[in-house]
Amino acid sequence: MSDTKFNIWNAYIYEALLILTGDYKLFKNNKIVSVILTYCKPDWVLWKVQKTLKEVDVEIDKIKAMWYKEEPLKFEFIEHEPDGSKAQELLGGTIEIRSTFKRS
Repeated sequence: MSDTKFNIWNAYIYEALLILTGDYKLFKNNKIVSVILTYCKPDWVLWKVQKTLKEVDVEIDKIKAMWYKEEPLKFEFIEHEPDGSKAQELLGGTIEIRSTFKRS
């Protein structure tokens, strides 16, 4: 996912107000807080998605490293560059899997 632009301050404000509305009834029913939450939510969603995807990438790398230590690959992954279409721009290029098995 490409880095979509968002206002990090709006994301932090939204996160802080979520905590406050969970702990204090005064903030939960406040109309100004409600308007601020509505305004800041799109930035918070983009920030949260990017943060989660980065965490997932780190976990994937850890799992791959663990697999490579346990047993050498019997196949190889080949990732091709996107061809310029809208779908591949969003999802990435095609992936090819080849066996590394060789007959004796």
